Amino acid sequence: KPAAPVVSGPADVYVGELAEFSAEVHDPAGNSLRVFVAWGDGDTSDYGEFVGSGRVAYFEHRYVTADTFEVRARCHDAEPLFSDWFGPRRVAAVNP
Repeated sequence: KPAAPVVSGPADVYVGELAEFSAEVHDPAGNSLRVFVAWGDGDTSDYGEFVGSGRVAYFEHRYVTADTFEVRARCHDAEPLFSDWFGPRRVAAVNP
């Protein structure tokens, strides 16, 4: 099964500002993977396009309230075999 994606991005964001995050994916079989992100505020990403193992998928998200959120992510291959969940990665959304 694929490894859990590793999410990178800002630890602090301004409320209302679009923030960019990335998720690096790895599959021991070398399969391409799609990534799903749960942003911790009740919103989720759609599964993105398939990206090659060892590559990075990019996502954008905008928090609308000030709080600390726990970002989690997982991926799957075409079979689909699902990874474990990554996270949580804490992100603090603060008022500008």
